[in-house]
Amino acid sequence: MGYQWNDLKNTILAKLDLTEEEANVQNLINRFPYYANEAITQICSSIKPKYSFVEFEIDKDNIGIPQKMPNDFVSFGDDVCYELKDELIDFYTHQTITIKKELHDSDFEYHGYNQVIFKHPGKFYISYNARWYTLTNNIDGNTYIDVPNDVLDCIPSYVVSQCYKIDDEYKASVFRNEYEMMLARIDNTNYKNTKTFEIEGDW
Repeated sequence: MGYQWNDLKNTILAKLDLTEEEANVQNLINRFPYYANEAITQICSSIKPKYSFVEFEIDKDNIGIPQKMPNDFVSFGDDVCYELKDELIDFYTHQTITIKKELHDSDFEYHGYNQVIFKHPGKFYISYNARWYTLTNNIDGNTYIDVPNDVLDCIPSYVVSQCYKIDDEYKASVFRNEYEMMLARIDNTNYKNTKTFEIEGDW
């Protein structure tokens, strides 16, 4: 899973039918990471985010204080948020057994765009949708980008469409359509849908 930045850059250059030197002359190379980030944002916001959890350790001094989500936050996730109640060591297997409790509105609440407020002390895990990656314009070509291939495969077509928007609207449209078609093929199988849920309470 994932490619090096050189792999993506070379694919972009091939679609542009340019050498790296020719793309440099046109001042395109430095734009590649910014256009790539635009595509990643679009994909994470609407199709396939990185499903993640963030841990908050809350004591009595920071109850009621809004806690900010991580910098890669896109939106709150729909997986089950939980509190870690205990960790036990199985006597026979010597494996760690984690005791969890599903969170309810008596435990925490969402606050604004990217904050949560906890109502009692504990160690909490909050589900959220994250960005896969953020590129910089000085990224090393050998940098491995740990992102699913079906997401990365969409990026060159988007970057090329943005590059062509400068002076060739037809080619820009062709590659934008290619980008849209590749988006439709992204596998967004959600592991949360395979879980078995048990109803709490005495039924």
